Amino acid sequence: MSAEKRPKRPSADKTRAKILAAAKNVFLKYGFEASYIKMIAAEAKVNTNLIFHHFNDKEQLWQQVKQSIISECYLTHQYDLSSAKNFIDSLLEYRFKLYGEYPELVRLLQWQELTDKESELIGDDVNSPHRWINVIKRFQKTDEITDKIDAKQILLFIIFSTHAPFWQNVYPLTAQQTKTYQDMIARMCYDNFLIKE
Repeated sequence: MSAEKRPKRPSADKTRAKILAAAKNVFLKYGFEASYIKMIAAEAKVNTNLIFHHFNDKEQLWQQVKQSIISECYLTHQYDLSSAKNFIDSLLEYRFKLYGEYPELVRLLQWQELTDKESELIGDDVNSPHRWINVIKRFQKTDEITDKIDAKQILLFIIFSTHAPFWQNVYPLTAQQTKTYQDMIARMCYDNFLIKE
């Protein structure tokens, strides 16, 4: 029986979960660059070869740790694509809720930005910002979002605007201030990116 067709043993699932938990602890503390498979193996109390049995490399392990945090929040989240305004609203709602409820994800993303391998670590999550570019371009073609501003610039504005309250601790915001900030970003997007009829 091939390895692909062989049913997974419950012990293998437990081992994988143990490795992911250890990797999460190590990555949160040291980031991607300063974390090593040997450190993760020691934290998980497993042999390094066992890690490579479950994960191809450190990059895949990073992506799986990130995905495990994201899946806790919105396993089946879908952006509202019925209009450009609804897309912006649903996108902002998701990002603010995700970052507010999962500070560990924020920490991982901060570490991710510090590495030369950032583009490899982003992953292919359905809600990842790199997928927004096609949606923005689609709304530009249907004249709902202006094409006078490059789709990449709109993407970057939204990404970094949604990061701001969560990426820093110098000026912490209350829940009400965070909601007001979210509403302000939404209005800025409406005023600058949406084409008014």
